[in-house]
Amino acid sequence: MRRTLGFALRLAGATALSLLVWWLAVTPFDRLPPPLSRSSFLFIAIRILNFPVAVAGELFYPIRGVQVLFDGYSTWCDFCPPDELFRHQMRIAIPTYLVLFYLPSLTRSIARRDARLFRRIVIGLLVYALFTTAFFLIIADSIGRSAFRAAALCLLILSAAAAFAWSKIGPRWKLTAIVAVLLAGASIFSFIASDSGGTRPFFVSYLMLLIFGVSATLGMTWAIERLAIYASNPRRERTLHSQ
Repeated sequence: MRRTLGFALRLAGATALSLLVWWLAVTPFDRLPPPLSRSSFLFIAIRILNFPVAVAGELFYPIRGVQVLFDGYSTWCDFCPPDELFRHQMRIAIPTYLVLFYLPSLTRSIARRDARLFRRIVIGLLVYALFTTAFFLIIADSIGRSAFRAAALCLLILSAAAAFAWSKIGPRWKLTAIVAVLLAGASIFSFIASDSGGTRPFFVSYLMLLIFGVSATLGMTWAIERLAIYASNPRRERTLHSQ
């Protein structure tokens, strides 16, 4: 009963927020006096509130809302009636906000049940953010939808590999699962490269890059975790190392 009520409240909140963002996006504030014009605070608020939906639109394109991160001057739904645009926006906005509303409770649940796992997740995300930032800085002149999707796919592959690596299953099953995740990830990258009409996809090259990236991220996460534990309590670090 409690979970059902929680889901209903989150769904109602996600629907209300989606309708609010839609109303703010279609209301012609630029025709109102300057305090309410789009060049003021309202324009920034719309961008901030709709940012998660724009990110989801990039990940699940062509399923998208009225705004995406890299529009590219496309003719997407140029002649759609308002009700069609509304349907597209609600179709992706409500699930996006619903997932965001579940993140705080999921984070608290993980932190209460397994503080060590929660610490590893936080460190792993920070390491991933560091690598992703360096990647985007290197390709600063060619950042687009393909680079964004590649970063998101890498996060998905890394999350799956980390879930198996930090699980309590046997070492052989861990290794088998991680290898399967890497092979599947390399296959997906190869399929995307061939589907985009670019150069010939090299499965082995993608596989080697994924092996290096996942190994480096998990290795740095483990090293940072050990250093943090040792800095706070050297005796506890020895105890964890012996487990």
